[in-house]
Parts: sequence; C-alpha cells; structure tokens
Amino acid sequence: LTLTNSTVSGNTAQVGGGIYNESTLVLTNSLIDGECFGPNASGGYNIESPGNTCGFDQPTDQVNVTPEQLNLRPLEDNGGPTMTHALGEGSVAIDVIPEGDCVDADGQPLLTDQRREPRPVAIVGPEPKCDIGAFEVQGNE
Repeated sequence: LTLTNSTVSGNTAQVGGGIYNESTLVLTNSLIDGECFGPNASGGYNIESPGNTCGFDQPTDQVNVTPEQLNLRPLEDNGGPTMTHALGEGSVAIDVIPEGDCVDADGQPLLTDQRREPRPVAIVGPEPKCDIGAFEVQGNE
C-alpha cells in the first residue's frame, strides 16, 4: 500500500485511530493527525500529530507535532470536488517539500492539490514548495 500527498484526520478507533494496517504501508508527503498501528515505511516529508507511532524515520519527517503547530482546520468545503482539511496560518506543513520532491506515487510532478488548486505555491519564501498533505495553501486563504 502507498499513501502519497494525503491527509488523514478525524478517524477514531480503539487502536490505530489514524491508520490501522496489517501490511506495510509506505507514506510520502503525507499528514497523519492521529496514531498509527501496523508496519509503516516512510518515503519522507511526513507529519504525525500528536505523537510518534507511525515509525516515520526520515530526516524530512516531523513527529510529535502539537495540534497548535499543525494548525489543521476542520473538514469542510474549501472548494473542489471533495471536502478537505485546510492548513491554518503558520502550520508547520506549509512550504516544506522542495519542488523536485513534490511528486505523485509514480514520481511525476504533482501540479494540483486535492481541490485541483495549483501546487507548488510559494508562501513562506521565494521558492515554490509543496505543502505536506492533500491541501496546498494558495496565499489568499
């Protein structure tokens, strides 16, 4: 299983409220708001909040991120075909992934977010970088 440029949040369970899997799950450029249960491998640029149960071990991963640092907004209509979790101002997920690493599961450039909004977009600095997860802040949000 592979999870790329995804946001997992708001799931509940007695075990593995974020992700529960029995086969190895490879996560890349993804945001997990909750705990993991099962074998996981990191492709880098992942965030886990709160805690450190997903086994993210790459230098670009962020674990033990507080809800305040993550600043993930509620699931709602932010435009596009599906509801999304927006990233609030100052989120540690904004402008993290260099453009060359902002790719889909096949290694092709990722040009839009889940809402079909452009990605990457430069918010924090002059160079465009992708946000971690399924949502890309556009600058006017």
